[in-house]
Amino acid sequence: MKSCSAMETTSFIKFSLMSLIWIIVLMNEIHGYKACLETERTALLEIKSFFISVSDIGYDDKILPSWVGEDDGMSSDCCDDWEGVKCNATTRRVMQLSLNETIKFNYSSGSGSALLLNMSLFHPFEELQRLDLPGNWFTGIYENRAYDSFGSLKQLKMLNLGDNFFNDSILPYLNTLTSLTTLILSDNSIEGSRTKQGLANLRYLQVLDLSGNFNITSGSLTRLGRLLR
Repeated sequence: MKSCSAMETTSFIKFSLMSLIWIIVLMNEIHGYKACLETERTALLEIKSFFISVSDIGYDDKILPSWVGEDDGMSSDCCDDWEGVKCNATTRRVMQLSLNETIKFNYSSGSGSALLLNMSLFHPFEELQRLDLPGNWFTGIYENRAYDSFGSLKQLKMLNLGDNFFNDSILPYLNTLTSLTTLILSDNSIEGSRTKQGLANLRYLQVLDLSGNFNITSGSLTRLGRLLR
């Protein structure tokens, strides 16, 4: 009898736990609440770690301070609470990332070395439509499968790489972003000698900002204008 009673108690506990789980799930559906995807949350924290690793020592707490994980002793929804992150209201996937001037240097110490942008950091964001990375001292692209890294961002429509140190070598990589409608390359080191060939596949491009690239020639600007027709 005791054995039977124990089994009944165990079954009741399991049933109660399952019922509670279903109630929580149902309430979340009713109220439309969904947290950001764990894979994308992890990827965002990796991006934060990257920016901290390439910044000067002493700026850790100033770089994306709202991006916190369980290791920080607190947790928050990356879609609703993290600066510079905007998500799709239905899928809760990241749609927009604004990482303006995120890298921090101590200018008085003379630091601020050139950096390579690793686009593979953004691979997990399958619905990313806008990416802003201006003012981060990037000079080029990390070469490990760089073409694939750019090409995987199939929904990216706006890319802002202004106020960096990119030159014409970045153009073939940008050419794989065939869904782009807006490309901002202002205040870089673009000359334009390879721009027509480098951006020939961007048939949806409507806005191309090359202002502040002082080495670009008038002939290059004329050729670039034809890309937007």
